[in-house]
Amino acid sequence: MFSGIVEALGQVTEISSKGAWSNTRILIQAPFDFREDIEQGHSVAVNGACLTVVGSATLAWVQQQSSFWVDVSPETLEKTYFKELKAGDKVNLERPLKLSDRLHGHCVTGHIDGVGKVVVVDKQDEFLKLTIELPQILAADIVQKGSLAVDGVSLTVNECKGNEVQVMLIPETLHKTTLGQKKEGDFVQVELDIIGKYIKKWVKA
Repeated sequence: MFSGIVEALGQVTEISSKGAWSNTRILIQAPFDFREDIEQGHSVAVNGACLTVVGSATLAWVQQQSSFWVDVSPETLEKTYFKELKAGDKVNLERPLKLSDRLHGHCVTGHIDGVGKVVVVDKQDEFLKLTIELPQILAADIVQKGSLAVDGVSLTVNECKGNEVQVMLIPETLHKTTLGQKKEGDFVQVELDIIGKYIKKWVKA
């Protein structure tokens, strides 16, 4: 379980895959202090997707950086834009919550529901408003002022109309995550509110 509060920016340094992106592993370089509590077999959210660390966090050391490998399953590749990743790309990183942690964002499972596309980037002084186009099946379950995880970042939905949602990024988010680098036409991966999913299923039943 995660909160959608990004702890660090990592960088993809290597991608290893066999046969049309099956059996894919990604090597991610992270800040030195991020390696705490990250060991082989542990989970880490990479751009919001919960992935398993398959190589020790001390696998490589370069200028106070630590690197670790994560496995990416076919299901994850289908639901995310990880096929578009390349060496040098920045990624948002978050370690799992502890039971004693405060929940500063919202309940995020790290299970990506799908991919959206940034259609409008609107800079407003020190803030940035993004309009994201989503598949209709996802947009239908998003509510105004509800929570949405975008590339692993917990955000409040300012407005939702049709299959588009608007989110506002504050300076802290622009500084600490990759969202400030998004351009019109770029993809983002989203996770809907888990509580809303359960309620929808119960109501349908």
